Amino acid sequence: MQKKSNYEIQAENAILSFPQWDHEKIAKKFNLNLDKDYLYIKFIGQNYQLNRKTGATKKFSKNDYVSAGYNEIMSILDLFHHSKENLSLSGKWCTPNSLKGTVYGGNTNSQNTMFQKYETFFSDNFELLDIACEKLDSKKINEADIGYIINIFDFLPVKFLFYKPDGDFPAEIKILWDENILDYIKFETTFFAIFHLLERLTELITEME
Repeated sequence: MQKKSNYEIQAENAILSFPQWDHEKIAKKFNLNLDKDYLYIKFIGQNYQLNRKTGATKKFSKNDYVSAGYNEIMSILDLFHHSKENLSLSGKWCTPNSLKGTVYGGNTNSQNTMFQKYETFFSDNFELLDIACEKLDSKKINEADIGYIINIFDFLPVKFLFYKPDGDFPAEIKILWDENILDYIKFETTFFAIFHLLERLTELITEME
């Protein structure tokens, strides 16, 4: 029998706790649809439903509901469970390592290191990356070689910037959050959401190839 990873255990525990939460309060707080069976939310351009009795989280993909993955589950449930009561965006963009209240020990190139496989893939599919961003809940901006404000949730945007390789400079992805993001989700959850965003873009590009 294969041993479950810590990630799987963490997601299962979050799912099991969801039925005990105040779903009506969550729906009102984030202006979400709710019925007797499910709570509904949109995450990075896809519709999700959370079973109110079991916590099972599914997304609508290719004309059917399929089970959500770890990054999706943890991003959504962390928003519901850890967000503060009075939420508002500051309008000021920050890199993850410059967010208020964050003690960050990494080097300034850590984002580049983490995102390297996506930077290579997006460089090889530059024009398709632009189209993929358009397919999400996004607004094109005049920054970087490709720049978009993309809605992680309807009420919570992220700034996605992509720079093509240029001479001695490699391709680079930059992700910026609103300065108040930690009022919405925990620091580690910002990375769950970012990596799912990069996977969604990769998926959309692959479908177009």
